[in-house]
Amino acid sequence: LETFERNATAAGVQVHWARDGTEACEIVVELAHRHGARLVTKSKSMATEEIHLASALEAAGVEAVETDLGEWLVQLAQEPPFHIIAPAIHKTRQEAAALVTREAGQPLASDDIPTITAEARRILRTCFLEAGMGISGGNIAVAETGSVVLVTNEGNGRLVTSAPPVHVAVIGIEKVTPTWDDAAVWLSLLARSSSGQPLSIYTSIITGPARAGDADGPEEVHIVLLDNGR
Repeated sequence: LETFERNATAAGVQVHWARDGTEACEIVVELAHRHGARLVTKSKSMATEEIHLASALEAAGVEAVETDLGEWLVQLAQEPPFHIIAPAIHKTRQEAAALVTREAGQPLASDDIPTITAEARRILRTCFLEAGMGISGGNIAVAETGSVVLVTNEGNGRLVTSAPPVHVAVIGIEKVTPTWDDAAVWLSLLARSSSGQPLSIYTSIITGPARAGDADGPEEVHIVLLDNGR
C-alpha cells in the first residue's frame, strides 16, 4: 500500500486514506465542493455501494448519476443493485422501458430495445459532458506503477474517468497487488469467474492525470484507499 501511494503520487495522483465509509464519503464530498461539481458521473463500483456514497453526495447537494446501464436503471427505480455483475437482471424489458420513458419524457416501446438503449445513451452522454467530477471504483491497484485497473463491459468507465476534469477512484485496500505479473493473474481470474469471458470488453489502465499534449483526460486524479473493516 505504501509503495502504491509513493508511485501513484509520483505519477501525479493525490492519495487519500479512509478508515471507514464515513471518512471516504467526507473526502469525496469535500472534493466535489472544492471543485464546484454539482453533477457527478459514476461508473459501477461495489466499494461506493458499500459506503452509500451516492446518498452522501445527494445529501450534500451533489447529483450523482450512475452510468452503467443496469446501475442506472436500478437508480431510476430507487433500488439497490440486484446482483454484483448484473444489477438490473431482475427487471423485465417492460419495466426497463417504463423507467427510461419516465426519464426521457417520451414513450418508448418495450420491444424496441435498440431505441431504448439509444435513448439511454443520449441521456447519459449529456451527463458525461456536463459532469464536474467522475467517480469510479478500481478492480486492481498496481503498486509498482501506482496504476488503477478498471474492468468493464461498457464504455461508460472510460468516459467517467476521462471526460470530467476530476477523477476520483474509491478502492478497497484488498485490491492492491504488488506487480503487473500479479495483476495479470487477477485479470484472467476476474473475467472467467464472473462472466466466463477470457477478458472483459474494456480493460482500462489509469496512471495519473492527463499529461501535456494528451487529447483528453482529467486535470486531477484522486484515489481514496478504503479500509472500512478490511
